[in-house]
Amino acid sequence: MSERVKTGIKGLDELIEGGFPRGFSYLLMGGPGSGKTTFGVQYLFKGLKENGENGLYVTFDEPPYSISNNMLRYGWDLPEVERQAKFGFVDVSPIKRETKGTFVPAALQQSFLGAAKFNIDDVVSVISEAKRKVNAQRCVIDSISALTLQYKDEFEIRQQTLRLIKVLTEMDLTTILLAEYPEDRQDLTKFGAEAFLAQGVIVLHMYRVEESNLKALEVRKMRGVKHTDRLCPYRITAEGIEVYPEETVFRSA
Repeated sequence: MSERVKTGIKGLDELIEGGFPRGFSYLLMGGPGSGKTTFGVQYLFKGLKENGENGLYVTFDEPPYSISNNMLRYGWDLPEVERQAKFGFVDVSPIKRETKGTFVPAALQQSFLGAAKFNIDDVVSVISEAKRKVNAQRCVIDSISALTLQYKDEFEIRQQTLRLIKVLTEMDLTTILLAEYPEDRQDLTKFGAEAFLAQGVIVLHMYRVEESNLKALEVRKMRGVKHTDRLCPYRITAEGIEVYPEETVFRSA
């Protein structure tokens, strides 16, 4: 069995034979409010606190200060671990604000997402620099959906996504790629290139049941790993995301 990276998500590792195979990229798909950002930060924060593995959070959407503020509800102090050089943001978001410890070098000042001068090579270069500075072993890309909107041609989307995944693999980063998931897409063949290029795909489902939302996690694919393929309920608690492998999502009538 290949070396495994603990996810830091309670209940998930036992569904995938102990964790992610090291050094690959994994796609995490979910709709708004499903907990994708929480999942990504939990993977990084628990990784450095419990496994001594430093991490990078590359954001194309939400600015770092907003993510940091929202994560305080779980007791995850990202600015503090930034000061300890155990964690770093790479800010490619269109909203800029001066934040100590965040990697926003000159190369990205005019190359943020949506800008005419955007260049994935600039982003890759900054990720490489940030990795060296914090000695990162884990990475989160938030989000691959936002990145693919930068390109109009399907071939170019696949080419740029493949380039990003290839470079992250060459850097030996175990990466989670966050992506939007419209719940009307049940067929994996309808997903974009990222679903086929990633080593594994995890989907965070949300179902409306009476007056509440029921959340369920599905391991859609995981190459080289014997994994559970049924839906498992999960909850977003005061400590973060917890998966419940022994529970069922829907009870039989």
